[in-house]
Parts: sequence; C-alpha cells; structure tokens
Amino acid sequence: MTMTKTLPRSTIREDEFKAWIDRAAPGERIAYHEGLLGIDRVRGPSSLPEPVRGELDRVAGLAMTLADAGHLLLAQRRVAEDRVAYLAIMATRQTAKGGRR
Repeated sequence: MTMTKTLPRSTIREDEFKAWIDRAAPGERIAYHEGLLGIDRVRGPSSLPEPVRGELDRVAGLAMTLADAGHLLLAQRRVAEDRVAYLAIMATRQTAKGGRR
C-alpha cells in the first residue's frame, strides 16, 4: 500500500466556508487562509494558481461582507514572520444584531 503525502491547504474552499457559516455557533472560529492575504488575493504578486487565488478572493470578500454586516468577527494570528492565519469568528447573537461587540 502506497501512501501519498498531500501538502496542507492554506485556503478553505468557498463551499466549505459557506457550510461552516451555516452551522457555526456563536464564538466558533475557522481559519479561512494562511499566508499573506493582501498579496495572495492579487493576480501577479500571488504565487497561488489562478483557480485557488480566485477562490480565496471570493472567500475573503464574503468574510468581509459578513463582518461588515456584524455576522462575523475577523482576526489574524501570526504563524511565522511572513505567514498569518486569517480567522473568521461567528459573532454572538448580540453582535449580529448590532449590540455589544
């Protein structure tokens, strides 16, 4: 039996992110990307393959839209000098309704 080693994915797929949004309880978090988001989203400077870069752009855009609406809180955690984990945290019911943050 041959085992194939796969590299860890640094970006969550859009369908996985949407499924998490549908089921996440307040306070739950998910890392939706690990790298440098500002660079990884842009064609040219990004070293990600185009399909992955495009999917990351859609996921990051959705995360920002939901954060602007108060449904998610966005945070970052430094993983290495040039690598950051980007986190989406499901807002509490109060936060989602525009109350206390």
